[in-house]
Amino acid sequence: MLDPDAIRLAKELDGLPLAPATAGAYLDQVAISLSDYLRLYRASWTKLQKTSPELSSYEDRTLYSTWQLSFDHLKQQNELSARLLHLWAYFNNQDLWFELLQHSDSEDPEWICELTQDELSFHGAMRVLSDHGLVEVDTSSQERVESRGYSIHGCVHSWIIHVLNQEWDYDLARLALKFVGSHVPGRKAVKWWLIQRRLLQHAARCSHIVLNGLVVDKGVAWACHNLGRLYTHQGKLDEAEKMYMRALQGYEEALGPKHASTLNTVGNLGILYADQGKLGEAEDMYMRALQGYEDALGLENVVRYRPALNTMSNLGYLFAAQGELTKAKAIYSRALAGFQALLGPSSDNCRRLKCALASLNP
Repeated sequence: MLDPDAIRLAKELDGLPLAPATAGAYLDQVAISLSDYLRLYRASWTKLQKTSPELSSYEDRTLYSTWQLSFDHLKQQNELSARLLHLWAYFNNQDLWFELLQHSDSEDPEWICELTQDELSFHGAMRVLSDHGLVEVDTSSQERVESRGYSIHGCVHSWIIHVLNQEWDYDLARLALKFVGSHVPGRKAVKWWLIQRRLLQHAARCSHIVLNGLVVDKGVAWACHNLGRLYTHQGKLDEAEKMYMRALQGYEEALGPKHASTLNTVGNLGILYADQGKLGEAEDMYMRALQGYEDALGLENVVRYRPALNTMSNLGYLFAAQGELTKAKAIYSRALAGFQALLGPSSDNCRRLKCALASLNP
């Protein structure tokens, strides 16, 4: 004979697949009856109506109430799991993995340092979330490096963003941005393209946050610069431009227009514009960066500074592409002399510049 409380609970949850699954996971964790769960669920529903009146649909209230019950219980079991769920609002819902969060330092909250001190702590917190039906192991079949990640259903993620994080936490937003920016690998890293591909969806979430009100201080500017590099390497040039522009804004305000970090971003914008075929804008950026290096270091010392020499080389390639061969030859020669003194005449930079100079001669 069917349990009448089970029938009432099934009707209350209205057959929504996620709601019974979450309720079942909750009931596996606590020693209460179906009738007690139904009572708690109705109390949560009433509270949700008062605190989130914008949730007009019956389905949303049903799901959000079951998740709130599960969250209240898991918070008592594992504070790290509860905090991790809050943090997840500032990442994409898919594929959150251990190494991505391994960039904590002494300035970060104590709980994030505890969460990422080793894999046991991280996976332990995830297991509690999984036991409550909120998280599952990511089952993507894509080739990957680093450890397998965890994912949240899109509806659960929406609840985390709009209900669990009703008050926007800019410290958590900065923390997520820092982790993503810190994890962007250079092209010398092992299978760097696989890590970058995994990062893209989290970068998109962070970019949305940056472009919708996050104050760009020095730390945020640094992360935005790295997101610009990520997007550039992945051929997403429009997204890269937006992140470089936000990084430039932050650096200019925090460090000034002649700081090395500012000029480095200016130079990267020049490369980006050249890749986009915006040659006029690219030349403006290269000239601005080179002038900044010359003002900061002096004409004698600038040829001993590698970022400045890279800018000279890029400017030479741009002049050559525009048919301004006299200008190209002059800037190539200057860059070549600097690289010969800095790296030696047999360096790759010198070989490339010698070939570029040779191509200018009929």
